[in-house]
Amino acid sequence: MKSVWLMYHDVYREEPLQGIPRSASMYHVSEKIFKQHLSVIIASGRKVITITEFLKGNFEDSVVLTFDDGWRGSFEIAMPLLQKFGLKATFFITKDFVGRKGFCDRENILRAVSAGMEIGLHGTTHRMLASCSREEILWEFYTCKQFLESLLGQKIDSASLPGGDLNRIIIACTKEAGLKSLCASRPGINKIGTSLFNLKRVAIRESTSASEVQRYCNYNINKELIRWALFQVPYLLMGKKNYAYLRRWLLGERRGEGDILFKP
Repeated sequence: MKSVWLMYHDVYREEPLQGIPRSASMYHVSEKIFKQHLSVIIASGRKVITITEFLKGNFEDSVVLTFDDGWRGSFEIAMPLLQKFGLKATFFITKDFVGRKGFCDRENILRAVSAGMEIGLHGTTHRMLASCSREEILWEFYTCKQFLESLLGQKIDSASLPGGDLNRIIIACTKEAGLKSLCASRPGINKIGTSLFNLKRVAIRESTSASEVQRYCNYNINKELIRWALFQVPYLLMGKKNYAYLRRWLLGERRGEGDILFKP
């Protein structure tokens, strides 16, 4: 049994939200493209399951849909389309983004749960946790978890990592916070036996075509694995913080422009 997890961020109608850094907008897709992706997923015959269903371990070859950060478009544009197609997804929320311009508010989150969607946490501030102390990591998890559980009146079991960075301390803190699963950003196919605290996802970009999503549904992600491996070289040589600044510079961002989302 195999499961490919697709990592979305935001969905927009005409153009991406103005004023956000390129390192964020490159992961936002248009409503038109998102509809094409959903059509291809359904046509593939793969069952779209929730993270909870995956954790139970009784699933067929499948697809899992996730949305990171808590962008407003993922709730107000993507979610109605998911409902139209009879699909469910998990929305990972960053606590400090709730209510900000371009992001969801509390009502969006409550409506998502009422619609049968799943909610997970994406940290409190969206810092990259690998550069944080153990106490800071626990605070990031606990604070966001308590906020969501208080809002929804239900337990939050899943989380995803800002920036996708992962180490043993983060995994230990995830378990200590009472979470049952943790999604990273490394591409791969999840199976029974895959570590629930290093779940793999394929990042969806603005340029991701319907044919590429079809390939993912066939569990062919070789190109993505090669791309990920190549990008690990400068990351390992420079360190996460310096690599993040270099990447933003290459994308044409001014120093500090992306810190609201991706502060190392």
